[in-house]
Amino acid sequence: MNKHQKPVLTGQRFKTRKRDEKEKFEPTVFRDTIIQGLNEAGNDLEAVAKFLDSTGSRLDYRRYADTLFDILIAGSMLAPGGTRIDDNDKTKMTSHCVFSADEHHDTIRNYAQVFNKLIRRYKYLEKAFEEEIKKVMVPVLGILSNTPWPKKSPK
Repeated sequence: MNKHQKPVLTGQRFKTRKRDEKEKFEPTVFRDTIIQGLNEAGNDLEAVAKFLDSTGSRLDYRRYADTLFDILIAGSMLAPGGTRIDDNDKTKMTSHCVFSADEHHDTIRNYAQVFNKLIRRYKYLEKAFEEEIKKVMVPVLGILSNTPWPKKSPK
């Protein structure tokens, strides 16, 4: 039995499947894009909500949900332990965040509405938001536990 070798085509590339292609995880590029858009939106939270809604189709909110909520809550990316990763560079932080908002009930309610709109539009952000709140609140509760609070009298 004589085996003939099959001819080999030269110059043909191997196609990789889309599921095999990996995108780079670049939270700093995502941060810069979000912060630039938030700073361009001005002080109007409706414009911020529209910006976040429109960029959700272009940017990968699912992959960068932690970074997104770090920016919206603290104004920049957070390191473990709650410290900001911005090196005091004003281009890496925004003033459109919950921590730098006025301490008025209406202002905080408006920020909550921005979060609600974002989570309603992108349902997969709900779990990431809950995890982010836990991550952010641990250092805050640690600070608050060291301050004296008035004790409530038992009823």
